[in-house]
Amino acid sequence: MEVSWNKSFFEIDQDLLAPLYAKAPVDFVKGKGSYLIDAEGEKYLDFVSGIAVNSLGHAFEPIVKAIREQSLKFNHLSNLYPSEAQLKLAEALLENTPFDKAFFCNSGTEANEAAIKFARKYFNRNGEAERVEIITFFNSFHGRTFGALSATGQPSLREGFGSMPGDFVHIAWNDVEALQKKVHSKTCAILLEPMVAEGGILSLAPEMVKAINEAREKHACLVIADEIQTGMGRLGSLFAFEKYGLNVDLLTMAKALGAGLPLGACLMRQKIADQLKPGDHGTTFGGNPIACAAGLAALEVIREKDFLNTVQERSEQLQKGLQKLLQKYDFLGEIRGDGLLLGVTSDRAVADLIASAREEKLLILRAGANVLRLLPPLNVSEQEVQEALEKLDKTFAKHV
Repeated sequence: MEVSWNKSFFEIDQDLLAPLYAKAPVDFVKGKGSYLIDAEGEKYLDFVSGIAVNSLGHAFEPIVKAIREQSLKFNHLSNLYPSEAQLKLAEALLENTPFDKAFFCNSGTEANEAAIKFARKYFNRNGEAERVEIITFFNSFHGRTFGALSATGQPSLREGFGSMPGDFVHIAWNDVEALQKKVHSKTCAILLEPMVAEGGILSLAPEMVKAINEAREKHACLVIADEIQTGMGRLGSLFAFEKYGLNVDLLTMAKALGAGLPLGACLMRQKIADQLKPGDHGTTFGGNPIACAAGLAALEVIREKDFLNTVQERSEQLQKGLQKLLQKYDFLGEIRGDGLLLGVTSDRAVADLIASAREEKLLILRAGANVLRLLPPLNVSEQEVQEALEKLDKTFAKHV
């Protein structure tokens, strides 16, 4: 079809693309640091960060440099040959975690698909083929492919797609008794987000951490931590499982891992890798050299001395400011989250609050039905956090 480029991007988008997203009517043309800039030159403070992807903001020079340098070598190599960019990123990840081997893919849902397959293959090759059941949680979100969607604890997302892969058991979040009843000697794995993100920003209770660790020990099942949104420094530690004391066998990540480029990974312990063979799983584009180079550049910054301490300082600043707003506006409920994955519950329609914030040139998003989610870049400044709080104050004032 012929397109008139005199229209806005938003209008052209509606003409050309499948209607799967409720997109905002704004045309962004570039970004710098914590800001996005539209076609009219207006600056928006970006507390969405590409849904926790742009962890170091926009056009961050070390990432731009890494992408440029790798693109002059080759864009794609395939997994038929070793890749230096993959190997360097794998080394950096494994050096900073208790895992022994890495598998690279393209996205979070693929990372979870891989972890599910690896967990089941592990028991199958160990002579326990009947151990396929995986425990997951209501409100969770693990992806949109059939396996990851089956694991996701939101039935509405599965509606209309027919039958799903079986052997997934969902229990209530932080329900220790339910976990103890459902995990048994035939359980393959417990799959969870250390903090539920899309499903409403729900923290993992210490007693649940203890129960999961005990179930893993007692029944010799695996634990899969989905850190697609919480990983790479988002909660003020490199990964959330280490912060909360969760014992993990498989770790999945994506979003911030590629520093804005499509990249996912599944890290695993040696005993699992020992049960995998060539052909058990694979991907054409997974571990793309440019994405891995960008990811390594981002990881090097995140691992710099005091960087994660600064993330926690900005978190405390933002939470204190939000607490003041809660006292001022009675339609706000509670603050949820940790690090720079924070949310505020609201009695007002979240979509309306998001639109009002956009009018104030602040970008925020939702989590679950009634939570405003804030995902600033991890290197957001003290001044930018204060600016966001002032914009939120103006936003909320419109809804009194």
